[in-house]
Amino acid sequence: MMTSRWSYRLALTRGDKMLIAALLLVSVLSIVLLGRLVGRGSAAVVDVDGQRICCLDLSVDGRRTVTGPLGDTVIQVRDGRVRVIDSPCPHKLCVRTGWVERAGGLIVCVPNRVVVRVEGDGEVDATTW
Repeated sequence: MMTSRWSYRLALTRGDKMLIAALLLVSVLSIVLLGRLVGRGSAAVVDVDGQRICCLDLSVDGRRTVTGPLGDTVIQVRDGRVRVIDSPCPHKLCVRTGWVERAGGLIVCVPNRVVVRVEGDGEVDATTW
């Protein structure tokens, strides 16, 4: 009978389990705190093909239609949030993104070259998950 020299049994000690639990707790708390540090947005900037088209005040409900290379993209603002409700792109990923309200949030329609970016106080440049 041949035994492999690489076979071993993994046994977690009580200290290992406590370390894993502590790391999980710190991870969850950092995600929650990061969500609270990033403030709600105050405006949504709409760019089409790299050119700023408009700036939408998130405190004023309404709809705005912008025209990209493929056609019209309809953007809705309601209750301090913004979303794309219609776009001529084939996969509708921008529509499926849903509501965005936090500063730094993005909705991007690559085929129609439309970018909606939420700006406001407490904006975070990048988040790593």
